[in-house]
Amino acid sequence: MFDRLIRFSAALREAGVGVSPAEVADACRAALATGVDDRETVRAALRATMVKSVSSRDAFDLLFEIFFPLAPLRAGGDLSDQELSESMLSALLEGEDALPGLVGEAVERFAGISAGRPVSSAYYSYRTARAIDLDGLKRALIEALGGEGGDGEIRREASRRIGEVSRLIDREVLSRLVEERGAEEMAGALSIKLPEDVEIMHASGDELRALREAVAPLAAKLVATLERRHRSRREGPLDFRATIRESLSTGGVPVNPVTKRRRPERPEVVLLTDISGSVASFARFTLQLLYTLSNELRGLRSFAFIDEVDEVTGVFKTGTDVETALREIARSAKVVGNAGHSDYGAVFRNFDERFGGSLGSRTTLIVCGDARSNYHDPGIDAFKRIAGSVKATYWLNPEPEGYWDTGDSMMDAFAPYCTAATEVRTLRQLHTFISEVL
Repeated sequence: MFDRLIRFSAALREAGVGVSPAEVADACRAALATGVDDRETVRAALRATMVKSVSSRDAFDLLFEIFFPLAPLRAGGDLSDQELSESMLSALLEGEDALPGLVGEAVERFAGISAGRPVSSAYYSYRTARAIDLDGLKRALIEALGGEGGDGEIRREASRRIGEVSRLIDREVLSRLVEERGAEEMAGALSIKLPEDVEIMHASGDELRALREAVAPLAAKLVATLERRHRSRREGPLDFRATIRESLSTGGVPVNPVTKRRRPERPEVVLLTDISGSVASFARFTLQLLYTLSNELRGLRSFAFIDEVDEVTGVFKTGTDVETALREIARSAKVVGNAGHSDYGAVFRNFDERFGGSLGSRTTLIVCGDARSNYHDPGIDAFKRIAGSVKATYWLNPEPEGYWDTGDSMMDAFAPYCTAATEVRTLRQLHTFISEVL
């Protein structure tokens, strides 16, 4: 058990879940205290001691299935394919405990798992689901439950039960692959990542949903970080006279130094965000994270652009969620000009002409985009003027740095006028930038 916990904790760290040696020791004590006979009790004990954030939960659960797998199951007997399908329908209707064994039999019969084949678990799950015809099983289940007329509640219940079959198939396939290949190999093959480490621009639909759930905790952590920083900055230099007066009560010994009260400085932030199709996902999460912090960022103003630029600060101040705000930007903000494709030169010239006068020496400018201008004039002179009028300019690029200045990318032309040009492909990188810079 101890050896398996050590390997499990190493896999968690590899996936990005921070697990300290002290937490591994706590997990061992918790497992011993609760007993190791009941698998779900062990899972709860380890989760309580090793998981510190909601975003780490899915990675923990998947790795737990790999390092503490269930034994492969089979229904037993010589069922024909038709009898197997009928038995599964009966188990779904009556809630029998036979369902896991029947699913194990289906995986054994239809998945085609064989030693040495470098095929993903999703492939084997798909083969099994297709062979037992989950859609047909769902239709039969709806009819048996009396929902052939379109009863919504019955259809939802049927979907829930068929979803349970899908989960059992996935779990059974994973258990068999772990048995064949070993836990470490399977954990490495799955490339498990936390939501905040997923590349935003290439995230799948499920990953994007997980990212949306991860934004709120990250924002809360950033708010706490900025609040602590602002509090610490309120203490200014030593107030010599006040310190001397204070020391009179301790015989002239300055036991309690007095510092001058400093007004907290909160940065004025201007966000200039490319929302064209190639970087739309990145823009969505940048806007969501920064606007969650709007109370901590004095004078936050936001501008969106494609080949024209428009201020969208007011859209977010209505209290709407980011998805609604982005739809409102697409509907009412003038961000599309003649071409409808990114044109950084036209945007920077337009921004400098219309809004350049509102920038000042206390302003921090953040530009979010891939710097791909579709071979148009990049407007370097206009960008140089804008960057020269503010305190600091940061460029957040969601592309890997190795892609910069390839094709129509003009990143290397803009970079000399930036305080820093940073690769930001994940929520974790975005969180690090905001916490370190603002």
